[in-house]
Amino acid sequence: MDGHPLKALLQLQLGSDSYAVLHLPYILASLTAESLLPSAHSSKWIARINSLLHSKASDARWAGLCLAHKTSVLSKSTMIECAQSWIGLALPLLAKKESPPILSASVRLLRVIFSAATDVPEFQRQVATPNVSKFTAALIPLAEKHADNELKILILSTLALIIPLYPTLHRTSHSALSTLSLSFLNGNPFKPPNTQLSSTASRLYAVLHFTGGKVGAANLWRKAVDDTLAFGWTSFSALRSTFLVEGRAPQVSAGAEEPLVTIPLNVDRLRCCIIVLCDLLKTTTHRPVQVPLGPLVKFAVALLSSTTDERVDRHIDPGVRAMEAAVTPQIWKLACDLLTRLATCVGHHLSSSLSRIATCIAFHLEQHLTSSERLPFLNTLQVLLTKCHPLHSTLVVNRLARAVLPLISVVLAKEGDARETDTTGRSKKSKKRAREFEGDEVFKVSREVICSTVNEGDALLAAFSVLRLILRNPHLAPAMQSISCRVTLSVLLALPQLSPASLSCDSKLHPLLLERVQELSIEVGAGSTGGMSKSLGLVMGASLQGSHFHRDLEMLLHPRLPPLVRSMPHIESLSLFRAEESQEEIDARQSLGLVPSEIEPEPDVESASSDVIMADPPTLPTPPTTNKIQPVLTSVEPAAALQTARPPQRTEQAPQPLNDEKIESIPSPHPRKAVDDMPPPADIPSFVEEQETNEEMPAIDLGSDSDSD
Repeated sequence: MDGHPLKALLQLQLGSDSYAVLHLPYILASLTAESLLPSAHSSKWIARINSLLHSKASDARWAGLCLAHKTSVLSKSTMIECAQSWIGLALPLLAKKESPPILSASVRLLRVIFSAATDVPEFQRQVATPNVSKFTAALIPLAEKHADNELKILILSTLALIIPLYPTLHRTSHSALSTLSLSFLNGNPFKPPNTQLSSTASRLYAVLHFTGGKVGAANLWRKAVDDTLAFGWTSFSALRSTFLVEGRAPQVSAGAEEPLVTIPLNVDRLRCCIIVLCDLLKTTTHRPVQVPLGPLVKFAVALLSSTTDERVDRHIDPGVRAMEAAVTPQIWKLACDLLTRLATCVGHHLSSSLSRIATCIAFHLEQHLTSSERLPFLNTLQVLLTKCHPLHSTLVVNRLARAVLPLISVVLAKEGDARETDTTGRSKKSKKRAREFEGDEVFKVSREVICSTVNEGDALLAAFSVLRLILRNPHLAPAMQSISCRVTLSVLLALPQLSPASLSCDSKLHPLLLERVQELSIEVGAGSTGGMSKSLGLVMGASLQGSHFHRDLEMLLHPRLPPLVRSMPHIESLSLFRAEESQEEIDARQSLGLVPSEIEPEPDVESASSDVIMADPPTLPTPPTTNKIQPVLTSVEPAAALQTARPPQRTEQAPQPLNDEKIESIPSPHPRKAVDDMPPPADIPSFVEEQETNEEMPAIDLGSDSDSD
């Protein structure tokens, strides 16, 4: 019995035209490349498709076009055999008043025929070359007159695919194709932007330089970039009529249009300009071209430098000023998109302008922005620091570090919300201690989430990625390097004790953030072999999370690897105690808001206990028992032991005890076990331990001789 798939389909689902339309989804899903191999049923299958294509019913013709398209995709030999007849049936349909489904099916079929057999020269000479020009000539008016956006997107994407395959055949149609693509990139102030349509039109415009051949393609590409830049400058100047553009006030004509129309129109035009520039930078050329890096950087920096507080010495309309200020964040985002694509395209060639761009980004990160406005700056900065050479300016690197550190310290600021009511509504001179009950935070109904939106979570992840790149820079100041490492380690200690629900509504953010912080902490501790060996607990804790275990294990097993080419601090150089900080670190920490601005003059004795990173909480928590936190805490103990055993810097007077206020809500390391009747270490002031260490050395009798005995 012959059980061929085509036989069953021909007898049942394709028994009549109405059945073919009804069962078309099942037929398309059942077809495979094996079922269309040459057999006794292949001729019947082709004849049935041709009969559907010649049917007078539009639904039957639509079914025939869909079956012909599926057959062409699965069987190249069948497509080559039937291409001439199928082109003669599908191409005339584009000039008739057919329904959008039939037009879409015809375009898809012809698209496959003209692009799937480019490796067969005889097929290209006899079938494709005589009909491609007719196909393009039929698509251009169809895209201009038809109102269906999906059909327009299909036509534009088809043209963007066909033109690079047959560039010389479209040389005479270059102006018509350019006009067609630019008609969708001229902006629309009355409708929301159709991003898919404008992106497809931009891709078509970005491949039109292929029509110039191998010699003229470079000139056409450069002309397209220059025209797009001029178009972008015009749109940007229209959006800054009440601000300064390149240091001068823009000229506004007396007969200006209504701002309610011009501002949305120019915003959409500027968006289209950035899309076109990005596509032009992504496209390929037959020969190398010279990228106008100077004009592109100048345009991007002008967009990035836009602010809302510039002053103009002339009369301005406050309503227009407010509308132009409202669209400034959109201009920033477009500038970030252009810089990201430019850095990806030219790479280290952008290094000469990196300091200026990074200064603009640092300025914006220092402002009070929303997470959606801050995220493009962080993503762009991450790409710039990755693709370009390291920043050579110490001032810019430290400014970036100062701007990024407050963004990651939000995890520490929110970790102690249950105990934030210590000084609210009370006098600072009062000695009364707020009454707190264990587990009281469970009944707190108004519990806040640190990252309440998706953009806030993405911004937090991007901030840690940027900080990781900043720490690799050799020009980072030692004080900022130490503070950055300490804040990172503080977050590493605080995250395991923070529930995923209190961090973000997205449960995936907590493990992803923990993994990224662990990677950064391991990289900081891997500055030397000795430092990484002291971070063994951290490495093992990160390996349990599946974070580059083999790489870290290789560095531990083979310490003779060449040193890392970066200036990273050793574990011994980190100031884990406040008493060991330099004045520069103290000033930087206070300016970043990581320390209380006012320190009480007479702190309690309990607050003077030695603390890791910043300061202990008012109440020493019990040691955690979960396996997830244990490796993280054990990695800190060797570094703390080294800090305690370090020779004293000052012997004349003991360091001042710390205040009772905490800076970051970080649990302390494990308290040491009490020996005999001695009080626990939490009750011993830090200056007592230092006094014991600073005892005078006994005098040495030079006249004594131990060898004489």
